[in-house]
Amino acid sequence: MTAKSTLINMDKVHAVMTSRMSYFLVILLLLLAALLRTYDLANLPLGFSEDEIVNIRLVDNVRQGDIFVFYPGADGGREGAYHVFAAFMTSFVGEGTIGFRISSVWLSLLSIAIIYTLGNHLFNPTVGVLAAGLVTVNMSSILLARTVSSDATVLFLVSATMLALARSLPVYRRMRVVTSNIVSFAALGALLGIGFYLHPSSLFITLGAMAYIAYLLYIRNVMFRQRRSYTGFAILLMLIISMPYLISTINLPQYSAAQRILSHYSDGLLRSIGDGLLAIVANGDANPLHNLPGRPLVDAFSGLLMLVGIVICVLRRHRSRFMLMLIMFSLTLPAALIVENSPNFARMTVILPQLAIFFGIGFYAVIRAPIFADAIFRRLAVAGVLVLLGVNVIWTWSDLFVDWRNNEAVVPLVNGKLGQIAHYLDVVGDETPVVFCNSAWDINEPEPVIRLSDKMLLMMNRSKFVYNEADCSQSLLLTNGGEKQRIFFFDDAGLDGLHPYIQEWLSHGQWLTGNLPRNTIIELETARLLADRAGAFTTTAPLSYAPEVADPEPIAPPIRFGGNLTFLGYEPASERRFLPGESVDVITYWRVEGEFLPDIILKHHILSDPVTPIGIRDVISVNPLTLRERDVFIQVTPVQLRETTLPGKYIVSVGAYRQSDQERLPALKDDQPHGDRIFLYDIEVLPLTATDESGG
Repeated sequence: MTAKSTLINMDKVHAVMTSRMSYFLVILLLLLAALLRTYDLANLPLGFSEDEIVNIRLVDNVRQGDIFVFYPGADGGREGAYHVFAAFMTSFVGEGTIGFRISSVWLSLLSIAIIYTLGNHLFNPTVGVLAAGLVTVNMSSILLARTVSSDATVLFLVSATMLALARSLPVYRRMRVVTSNIVSFAALGALLGIGFYLHPSSLFITLGAMAYIAYLLYIRNVMFRQRRSYTGFAILLMLIISMPYLISTINLPQYSAAQRILSHYSDGLLRSIGDGLLAIVANGDANPLHNLPGRPLVDAFSGLLMLVGIVICVLRRHRSRFMLMLIMFSLTLPAALIVENSPNFARMTVILPQLAIFFGIGFYAVIRAPIFADAIFRRLAVAGVLVLLGVNVIWTWSDLFVDWRNNEAVVPLVNGKLGQIAHYLDVVGDETPVVFCNSAWDINEPEPVIRLSDKMLLMMNRSKFVYNEADCSQSLLLTNGGEKQRIFFFDDAGLDGLHPYIQEWLSHGQWLTGNLPRNTIIELETARLLADRAGAFTTTAPLSYAPEVADPEPIAPPIRFGGNLTFLGYEPASERRFLPGESVDVITYWRVEGEFLPDIILKHHILSDPVTPIGIRDVISVNPLTLRERDVFIQVTPVQLRETTLPGKYIVSVGAYRQSDQERLPALKDDQPHGDRIFLYDIEVLPLTATDESGG
């Protein structure tokens, strides 16, 4: 008996399981897949990676009407269809870690159902169930289902395309239906066309589909000749849908998928291929975003069965259904292996359906071997595959929900510290006022890099959240007159740069502990202290109106300005003697009296006479858009003296103006305008000594 004759004739042997039994099993697998992909979905991982944040921002662009074939970026560009789909889904389910991830979850579950259908259609229910089972417990597939990335579409795209090919084109010696199904051809054309807008791997998927059609033409398949017009319709539909993509590729070749793919065909090509193949059953992907480092794509036993399945397909290549598997696997393999930083399990998704079906074919071939004709051995084989599934479930659960969750390399990559803060705010809400310490906020110009507070808000699952924002290095915002509030620091840099005067106020608070990063949240309540300090200003911090509108007689704060702004006072114990070129820290207290203007800027001038400045600093260190009535903010403003400042006495003045039209806010007296600035105190500039000059 020849080696070829000993192969299992998969058309003639009786089925290991019935279709009804396979339906029941695949439903159980889908339930297991849903559990593995949705369990603790909001907090595993705790946050989003930088690549996911870029994708989320593009989803926001889509909602604002900015829809493009390619979105340019530092990585060369991104196709836009995934972001359109995610924008559509989030409009129904909301945003946050659940809303942005749910699209990938649903695509993953749908892919498993399609893989089962594909295996069942091409071979038998046993192959379909085994293939679906392998993808169900595959850790890289589960991680991808929890990722906001177009990579999550590849598993669906390749499996759906193969199913459309199998349903529309002949894969058996005899036709199973009398007439062709136009819906299958329309689905094939639509999938091939839409795929260009989803992921670069679609180029290889389309190449595989065209190669299979060419193969049927080459062997002069009789049934294919009967369906040539339908095939032409599918190709025409693909061309119509993909025409904008082709035009954009010609006009913007630097952003096209072909350009990004060809950029990886460089040095280290053979090493990239070798590392990728070895990662399937040995070393795995070292990137913690795709895998638990060191874990292979599949276990060694499953990999061996995949190899058996590939050998069977090669030996039975004269049959169309086996050739479909070989062609799609061979032509999509470069998309999986020739990538940057190979191995990359996210990109290997393009071959995962084929590997899963090879696994099913290999196991089915083994179980149909003569030794398993005995019922006892048959039961042992079935028990073996159940044990293999159980071992993989336990292995994946432990690696994902224990080891991967606690892996120190994962937390910084997914902004896990921000994710912990977001989860805390999801739980406690905003009943207690919240202040975000964010030195990067800017109301004047758009910020090119997304701020830490914005990243954290993306990770929250609350649709509305009220917060305040301030640069805590130079300002302290006391909400609602100093009542209890929580102040959030997003990184250690915010703590290290605090002005000593701000540190003194924060020392009255208490750091919150629990399931939070260290030194993240201070709970502060200073209503009584603030009232005492403001009361003391009436006697310790005299000031005066501008000399052009009133005699320079000392008056007591507070002084009201226009725009619902009140000057409460200044720190009278501030340093008063300086050298030329030094900074003068002007410490002032302000209170919001009602609806606040969104573009207010505070001006701080040091004057040699009432109109001649020698130092200017116009800035506000709290976000005016978040201020509300009774909010008080303390601002420490360093004003740089000129190097050429002459010795003598100078006066500090403050005021405010609107940035939009440079209109100054009036200082009020009896609710009537009384100039547009107030004078605080004198400083003295000392002459430079010989030691000072040599040191400078």
